[in-house]
Amino acid sequence: MSNRSCLFCLGLLLLAPQARLHAEILVGGFGDGVTPEPLRGFSDNANGNVAPLRVLGGPTTGLKTPVGGVYEPVENVIYVADFYGTAIRVFYANANGDAAPIRVVGPTYVSQVRSISVDVAHEELLITSTCCYKVFDRGANGDVFFKRYVQWGGLSGSVTQQNSPSALVYMAPTDEVAETDTDSASPYTPKLLVFNRTDSGNTAPKRMLQGTNTQFGNYASGLAYDAAARKLYIGAYTTNPDLSRSARVLVFDDSANGDVAPLSSIAGAATGLELSATSSIGGLAIDPEHQHLIVSVSDYNAAAGNKLLVFALGASGNTAPLQTITGASTGLPKSIGAPIWVSSERIFANGFEGAP
Repeated sequence: MSNRSCLFCLGLLLLAPQARLHAEILVGGFGDGVTPEPLRGFSDNANGNVAPLRVLGGPTTGLKTPVGGVYEPVENVIYVADFYGTAIRVFYANANGDAAPIRVVGPTYVSQVRSISVDVAHEELLITSTCCYKVFDRGANGDVFFKRYVQWGGLSGSVTQQNSPSALVYMAPTDEVAETDTDSASPYTPKLLVFNRTDSGNTAPKRMLQGTNTQFGNYASGLAYDAAARKLYIGAYTTNPDLSRSARVLVFDDSANGDVAPLSSIAGAATGLELSATSSIGGLAIDPEHQHLIVSVSDYNAAAGNKLLVFALGASGNTAPLQTITGASTGLPKSIGAPIWVSSERIFANGFEGAP
């Protein structure tokens, strides 16, 4: 490449609006459950009452309630879980405005999707949906049938223990899937179920975390996985006598089983995780570039209660977040979902547009 070409490329890098030097945190949610909600993207170093860098939403996107999703670097896309839209919508990583998805899976066999993970090695798309763990081909498009699923635990003779699984992660080192769930009967005790990726039908979980020592409290929802460290991060809360909620992030080995204590936890007044009676942890995500843990706090009653907290991945105890994204300028609605971390390296992979 000539010096002139190099200077030209450098100029494009400096001028192109897509050429952001920072990774991003995307977040959507339920909103009021009626008005379609977009995904809002913030710089990974954003802090305070800041406006989003981009807003992905509108009729062409098809998005109704983007409650979660995942960034997939090989294809350079984001897979979005659209709960009330009963679909998995796939967008280019830097999609902005009223952009069309490049693929849509659903609605019939997707149903109300809550969480997504992608297994590139086996070309599979893993989701939790309404009652069950389901698997589609990674390149699925249209209203296609899932390739396998683990059935609902409420059926007669079922041993799966699935009730209403919320968050899901794929653990590549062990070729397993972990999901947060609750028992189907009062007091609806929270738990973490682990299945082999290839499990199907009426299959009992391979392992289960549940019990007082786990510190799951009244509810466990958000889930993230650090494959390099082989650690699971679980969001949970306990309801206090005044109905406020003391939330926490718990850290376990990926081989943990039974009623065992976490390796560490993030909890206390300084963390931003002491919550109102209408708030909970909306979801977790890991930023491997900066070794950060991203936590969304979701308030279904008031938009002002919604926020994104960023901690060092190794944080523990009563530790203040490194960053807190909250306030009117953020545009965050009521009931935000799980954050989606998107790498900054995508701007160099396939040109500045981030598309093939």
